Amino acid sequence: MKVISWYPVLTDHQSYTLVELQQASNCALKVYVAKQSHVERQAQGWVNQHASTLSPELIPGRGWFRFAVRHLREHRDAVHLFGSPFEQSKLIVVLLLAVAMGLRVYLISEPYSTISAGYQNDKQRYLNWLKAKLRPLLYGAYGLLLRRRIGGVFAISCLAVAQYKRIGIADNKIFPFAYFVPCQDGTGAVSAPAIGAEKTRLRVVFVGNLIARKGIDVLISTLHMLNRDAASLTLDVYGPGDPELYSFDQTSVRYCGLIPFGNAQTVMANYDVLVLPSRYDGWGVVGNEALMAGVPVICSDQAGVGAVIEKWRCGAIFASEDVSDLAAKLQDLLIHPERLEGMRLATRAAGATLAPRVAGQYMFDILRQDCVADERRTKPECPWYDCR
Repeated sequence: MKVISWYPVLTDHQSYTLVELQQASNCALKVYVAKQSHVERQAQGWVNQHASTLSPELIPGRGWFRFAVRHLREHRDAVHLFGSPFEQSKLIVVLLLAVAMGLRVYLISEPYSTISAGYQNDKQRYLNWLKAKLRPLLYGAYGLLLRRRIGGVFAISCLAVAQYKRIGIADNKIFPFAYFVPCQDGTGAVSAPAIGAEKTRLRVVFVGNLIARKGIDVLISTLHMLNRDAASLTLDVYGPGDPELYSFDQTSVRYCGLIPFGNAQTVMANYDVLVLPSRYDGWGVVGNEALMAGVPVICSDQAGVGAVIEKWRCGAIFASEDVSDLAAKLQDLLIHPERLEGMRLATRAAGATLAPRVAGQYMFDILRQDCVADERRTKPECPWYDCR
């Protein structure tokens, strides 16, 4: 089997799965990218340390259309994987070309955002509002063009599954998927800052951008409310952004700066629970990293990784933007520490399923059936979560 992958930009949390797919199938795998790096992600501290091992080839800025046509023709016998297929206009054209040529095409896709908050920052609010209004219409058009012609969709989260069903993709062509990173071995661990001599009953951590979409304001408000009642929680916040926009007291609610890239798991291992309070998160790969570090996750019902939390009972889900609901979930762990311990034990099983090796084998099991008649295909069970 030959696999050709097309990405706007290849990042580490995508590349590990491709490497494992290559190893599972012993196949030839080639990656084409529209950009070698993502400027906003780099500004946030992202480093593509692993993605370079796949030697992605840059689609040229000039002559990109001829480049795409030539390589699609050269690889007519391959399965063509389009990651984040609607993020970049050039790749939308390449995708439609591949479909028009009758090639075997699969998508790897997050859900589209259902809110107007910016994905990487809080700028261009009117434009983001307009995009939120247009996305359902655009995806409806994509469905009309693609639903009978693509081999399938690796849909990242239950929301993505629902959205692709809504635009007409058949259920037997939708395969629940996720993002995947490996478990760190713990060497070179980075410790969390000391919190002083006082007794802390629950140490909470947040890792992510300090932007509206991530809901950090909701989490901070919750901690302040609980600590007014002498609940003895601490919150340490890590990530890029302007901490001056938030009410850090640097005592019980602290901004701790950036985690060196690749050290998130070792830092989170020092805490009792990760909270991911997103107003919207297509997945939330920091949840994977917490589980692999043995740390339970409390996330909003708008974070894709919540489906893993729900299935494996390795954390809790709260209603997005609901301070009272989040407070109740944290208060429950304070009152019943044995429940936190049960969640901690459950992270082992959940974390094991989130290994890139599992994802690569799952993807291979699906793609190798592509040459089998539709009536003989079997849809493998999703290892990570269940979609109702």
